[in-house]
Amino acid sequence: MPEQDVPRVRLFGAHELKISDIFDEKKDIYYVPIFQGKDDVNKLHQSAYTGKNTKCAILDSGVLTDHPYLKDRMDAIEDFTGHGFQDREGHGTAVALNLAMTAPDASILIGKVYENDDVPLSEYINRIARGVNWAIDSGARIINLSVGMEKRKEDISNYPGCSEAVKNVCKAITQAIENGISVLVAAGANFPADCHESIIVVGLPGNPVYPKDVHPTVYSPFSPILVPTFLFEGYAHLKMGMYEQALALFKQAADLHPEDHQLWKYQALCRYGLKKYNDAILSFDKALAIKQSDVKTWYLKGITLLALTQNDKAIECFDEVLKLVNNAGLTGMKLTEFSNSISDDWYNMGVYYEQASRYDEAANCYDKAIRIDPLNAKAWNNRGVILAIEEKYEDSIKYFEVATELKPSMVDAWFNKGLALSRIGKYEESIEFFDKAIAIDPASNKALKERIRVSGKLKSKEE
Repeated sequence: MPEQDVPRVRLFGAHELKISDIFDEKKDIYYVPIFQGKDDVNKLHQSAYTGKNTKCAILDSGVLTDHPYLKDRMDAIEDFTGHGFQDREGHGTAVALNLAMTAPDASILIGKVYENDDVPLSEYINRIARGVNWAIDSGARIINLSVGMEKRKEDISNYPGCSEAVKNVCKAITQAIENGISVLVAAGANFPADCHESIIVVGLPGNPVYPKDVHPTVYSPFSPILVPTFLFEGYAHLKMGMYEQALALFKQAADLHPEDHQLWKYQALCRYGLKKYNDAILSFDKALAIKQSDVKTWYLKGITLLALTQNDKAIECFDEVLKLVNNAGLTGMKLTEFSNSISDDWYNMGVYYEQASRYDEAANCYDKAIRIDPLNAKAWNNRGVILAIEEKYEDSIKYFEVATELKPSMVDAWFNKGLALSRIGKYEESIEFFDKAIAIDPASNKALKERIRVSGKLKSKEE
């Protein structure tokens, strides 16, 4: 087999991560994950799970041992690459940080099994096997592997020297599982995910799964973003609604790092929480002066302007959001880390545009909401409304039908479907859907009025 056809072992999960995302060497700044929206890690801790009395082995790209949130947390470190245990990729450190933050009482074992070096494929694979055996011998109860290959074990075994290496990995994983150890493998790493049927394959929401893949057993409930350590404490207070305390911490950090746009954005959020909206706008403007392309800051500034009833200025901010997102193809991003739904972010912005009679932009936002979450009934309904406003009644009815299928209790969707049918002269059918709206909400005056109006039309037609 030609050398260029030999596949490589690689990292899976957040594989776009770089070491500079974890540690900015020039500025001497470390980063730490924070967990967004409904993914609040406090819910995990409230369920009494903190990782106490559990050893967790992370077999990955190593670790930055001087990271302030990790240096006192690691029980053992071992290198299986011959290059030392320092992380040159950032991936292993990120996984260790996620574990440290979600399971604060867990014992962390770090096994470096990945280095982007020039060794035979069989050696890449055998490093994984050695790491798993070490984790077993070290008393791990959980083994996390984000290293592997997209190809299946049968295909990999055909490469020179790899058959035995693949067997070594699968044998080690089988031994771990037979010893009661939970083995987690990142989705996409079909090998070693295909070594044993009891392996827990962990997917990330939004990441594609292809037919040939070992499909995820579970999806990660956490959606972390990385922020400088000096932001972390303030952010933790902000999430708990302790705005004054958070603001004081962000101000203190801004004195040391005035060029960090996030510090100004989070100060603005504190001031928003304190209902000091004008002060919040000033802080958002400082953040945008540093980073004008920050989509979330434009969105949050728009929300704040709505609170000041400065709707025209708010829409200008949303225009910037759409322009930046469309230019960069960032449809799937959250517009604020405090929301529970990316789709709802876009739905809400669509509502603001619809209220301003900016129907093209509203349709754009509703389309994005539906693309992100096809189960968002509100977005389907409102997209249908825009089509009805454009007098595209047949098309609008299709959207209302999806909305009622997704959420049969949605009065507006039944009403809107009835209204659209009446507009194209299908009066008998429209009455059926007005009746459904009234059955759900007998106090729905608009449905009652339209039913009376359409009944009159039908009667006139019969006469």
